[in-house]
Amino acid sequence: MKRNWGLPARGAQRAVRDAKTVKPLMTLFVSAVFGVIGAAVAAMSFAEARDVIANLFHGGSLVAAIIAAGFGCWSYVWLARPRFAAQFSGAGDGFSSLLRFYARAALALSVLLIAGVVSIGFAPAVASVSILCASGGAGAAAAFQTVLAFVPHYE
Repeated sequence: MKRNWGLPARGAQRAVRDAKTVKPLMTLFVSAVFGVIGAAVAAMSFAEARDVIANLFHGGSLVAAIIAAGFGCWSYVWLARPRFAAQFSGAGDGFSSLLRFYARAALALSVLLIAGVVSIGFAPAVASVSILCASGGAGAAAAFQTVLAFVPHYE
């Protein structure tokens, strides 16, 4: 009688080693945290922008806000295109590279939000609102990106 003492068969050993580097539960946790950060940046950015210009999201100023938010959203998507491509192809990154990506992206989102808030005191209202709306669009794109991690079989 051949015993393996609970060790996986040779073919399954690679899967066990891969699971150590992928860390699926930590990947989902880190993705969820980054999604919350992205959504928070979007909410804070749009709230600050609304406080700077009264009736920002009505009439002609709504068009400018949408253009700025779209610019921020598509800029984030363009800068994060390797990560999006990895998600859509099903060839996801290892945990360490994913964590580095999320850390850099969270730092960039925070810097953009802070730049928008600081510019309120120095720049014209239109410029600071544009920065804040771009920050909000980028945060919304980041939140959407992490939602993809929780959708089964989307690739």
